[in-house]
Amino acid sequence: MPVVEDSQAVVAEEEVAVDVNAATRPVMPVAPVWLICFIAFSLFYIATPGLIPTDWRWFFKIIPILLLLQLVISRAAGTVRTLLVIALLFSATGDVLLAMEGRFVQGLGAFLLAQITYTILFTMQGRWQPQRLWWTGLIVLYALLCTVYIVPEAGNMKVPIVAYMVAISLMAISAGFREDSKFLWVAIGALVFMVSDTLIAVNRFVISLEYSGIAVMGTYYLAQALICTGVLRR
Repeated sequence: MPVVEDSQAVVAEEEVAVDVNAATRPVMPVAPVWLICFIAFSLFYIATPGLIPTDWRWFFKIIPILLLLQLVISRAAGTVRTLLVIALLFSATGDVLLAMEGRFVQGLGAFLLAQITYTILFTMQGRWQPQRLWWTGLIVLYALLCTVYIVPEAGNMKVPIVAYMVAISLMAISAGFREDSKFLWVAIGALVFMVSDTLIAVNRFVISLEYSGIAVMGTYYLAQALICTGVLRR
């Protein structure tokens, strides 16, 4: 009967709402001890590379990402937790591969999968909002300028670089359309992520940058932290 069908539809909608709320439930601010550990390990890896044995650099490199992983597992739930965990695992894999000689393409592929995962999450949390088209324009302009500057110097890496630029641009654009009053928290993290990866490409293909390691890793850790804590604050 129509009444029964309507009741079932209402129950189904309520179940969906419960699932979404569970996945994005409000969380307490980040614990000071966790924040101190994240900053300390990030600065240790960035500022004291000479103190870390070469064979162990990959391990110290991913400690801040592992701390973000622990934060996500303890604070998020449902699909949000699953996708954030996947994105961080792909990121950590990319970090390890990029720390190895001759594994740049594999590392790029791992980060490509991380960007795709973030894009899926942000798209699920977003909706069409014409008033935020300015953000799309900003990302597209930045991506085009970087592509024109980097790709001609990329040799046989032109296609992978363009593919990755498209993927990370879509990630950043989708971050700007998240249905969240504090959407800029995550959106700025996505833009900083683009800056970090741009620095890697410029340093590798165009011109050697002084202090590139500090700039790349500093922006990378900041970007990941803004994205993860921003999603958890939703």
